[in-house]
Amino acid sequence: MGLGPPILALYRQIKMLGALDGIDSVVELGSQGVWCPDRRLLIGLFEAFGRPLPPDEQLEIYINSSGTGHAASRHLHEKLGFKYDCVDIDGNFGSLTLDINFDPVPTEYRGKYGLTTNHGTTEHVLDQRNAFKMIHDFTKAGGLMLHALPFTVHLEHGFFNYQPNLFDALARYNSYQTLTLNAKTTHLLVVLQKKLHDAEFCVPIQGVYEPMLPESATDRYQLVVDGEYYSVRRARQVTKEASYANLNEIPAVDIAKYLGQRIVRRLKRTIGR
Repeated sequence: MGLGPPILALYRQIKMLGALDGIDSVVELGSQGVWCPDRRLLIGLFEAFGRPLPPDEQLEIYINSSGTGHAASRHLHEKLGFKYDCVDIDGNFGSLTLDINFDPVPTEYRGKYGLTTNHGTTEHVLDQRNAFKMIHDFTKAGGLMLHALPFTVHLEHGFFNYQPNLFDALARYNSYQTLTLNAKTTHLLVVLQKKLHDAEFCVPIQGVYEPMLPESATDRYQLVVDGEYYSVRRARQVTKEASYANLNEIPAVDIAKYLGQRIVRRLKRTIGR
């Protein structure tokens, strides 16, 4: 999709709120262009980042670009003070040449970036697991992951339109902190999440289906709570636990309820035999 006025306004807002403080490196999934016909927005963006305003001829590149032309996102990010990389299969804009469908993040790039962005890229990728694992692996612990993706419009734009529950599930299974999840627009689903722990990526199960899964089907799944791995056999319990600051604070009534449900299920299976 490229970086247009809504994304640039979002960058400005996130910076003014302090979420980007201390973050000086960014990697983008997909080599992006920039388009912003509003000169005032560009000026406000550089002011928010405390960076000198580029000469008029450089601003004109953003103003007159189509978003997919010669106004490279690399140029803008570096002017804003970021160390910049991007990922694309075509090597455009000096990108890391990786296929998001298949390739892992190279060891030297794992946990390297304070900000990983997904500005309308993953909807074009069939292997969603590898795409979101790549975002996770690029991001350092304490770093941010920013998504701006098709929601209820852009039919036939890509393979996928996204739903908020995906990012709720990613957050719960990987112990992300969701700072922003804006689903009020019919244009973009905007999500900003913080990776709290240096842990391997966990594939989520959609919450509504967790109670329906037999224990044998969840053996390969794990989730992260407080930086520790837990079997998804305990998914319903950990859902409760995640709302507490420390797992030792779980009320006895919640533990009793969970164990009671486990006993009832085992009795039903035994009787059924």
